[in-house]
Amino acid sequence: MKAAVFAFALGLTGALVLAACSKERKAEADTGTAEATVKTEAPASLVPDAQLQQQAEQAAAAASTPVDGSGPVTTTTPPVPPAAPEKK
Repeated sequence: MKAAVFAFALGLTGALVLAACSKERKAEADTGTAEATVKTEAPASLVPDAQLQQQAEQAAAAASTPVDGSGPVTTTTPPVPPAAPEKK
C-alpha cells in the first residue's frame, strides 16, 4: 500500500513539474506593413528570448516583402498528358 501511495505522489509531482515548465512564451514584431507573432512552450533554456524575438522579426520581414510572381513556380499537381489523336 505504501508503494502505491509513493508512486502516486511521485507521479503527481512529475505532472506538476511538467505543468510548470509548459508556460507559453511569445514574441511579436511589426514592420509597419506586416505583423508576426511567434509562440513556443519550450523553456527559455532551449529557446532563448532573443532567438524567439529574432524569429518574429524574420517572419514579419518575410511577410512584408512584396512578391512579384517572377520566381519559380512549383506545383504538386501532375501535368495533364496530351490527348491521343482520334482514330477514324
